[in-house]
Amino acid sequence: MPVILLTNHYNEGPFSIVQEAVPEGFSLVTLDEPTKEELIKKAKEAEYFLVSGRLPIDKEVLDAAPKLKMIQRTGVGTEMLDMEALKEKNIPIYVNPGVNAVSVAEHAVMHILAALRRITIVNGNVKKGIWAKQDTGVKSKELRGKTVGMLGMGNIGRNVVKMLSGFGVNIVYYDMFRLKEDQEKELGITYYSQEEVFKKADILSLHCPLTPDTKGIINEKSIALMKKGVVIVNTARGGLIDEAALIKALESGQVGAAGLDVFAKEPPDKANPLFSFENVSVSPHVGGLTYEAFKSMMVEATHNMKLFEEGKVEELESKKLNK
Repeated sequence: MPVILLTNHYNEGPFSIVQEAVPEGFSLVTLDEPTKEELIKKAKEAEYFLVSGRLPIDKEVLDAAPKLKMIQRTGVGTEMLDMEALKEKNIPIYVNPGVNAVSVAEHAVMHILAALRRITIVNGNVKKGIWAKQDTGVKSKELRGKTVGMLGMGNIGRNVVKMLSGFGVNIVYYDMFRLKEDQEKELGITYYSQEEVFKKADILSLHCPLTPDTKGIINEKSIALMKKGVVIVNTARGGLIDEAALIKALESGQVGAAGLDVFAKEPPDKANPLFSFENVSVSPHVGGLTYEAFKSMMVEATHNMKLFEEGKVEELESKKLNK
């Protein structure tokens, strides 16, 4: 019976969804706690890794898994994978492109609206008994008429565009791989250089992967190019933002508000200065984890393993990462 090792630890609710998704004829092994030591301990019997969470899948882990045939990501991020070590061992990696794109896109739009309507401040005031209707209202802003700048126009970015289409916004974007002209026209978006997107955006939403080129892309230099009072929303990867630079810009008012689902360190320290700003909405990297998205991630991921076990690898070609 093929053994799947889930490289994360889930509580009862999420774990029950994973259990239901496991194909007949497979067994599921889980970690008692999310540590590398536990991962190495449980890896020896695994033929498949279902990679979730941020535990590194490095040479030490792979050396502890002599039976490993294939690695399946629940999503698309690969920063936890040692690609060189996997290449050396000739272990194929499969991802689930777009599986939670709608969920993340909805979360990004939520943070945008929360920032403009100052929901974190308004919510706190009402709960304190402060009912300053007019004073509160005139400090908030509409989304209509704003320029939304987007870094990255993959599955998530395109879903954000579609969701924003009814708000009467102007959308500009930058992506290393520019869309075709007919795609841009259909989406109603305009391509600019990265620098121009920084300059034009009233709201900047990040939807690019974390790579050596994008690490710290939001920094003192890039923030200085932006409009005073810009809103920055990050539902991609925490490492895209130099948090010290963001804190400084929030203090000066150069950044008017931020919506953060991801952080440089996860979970962040309780004393993270970003938590002290009333105009910063935060969430625990849950953009892609609605019930519907989580279930789809697990069902598709385990189905891919079943196809692989049955030798139907041609059906997985579009999902293979290291071709």
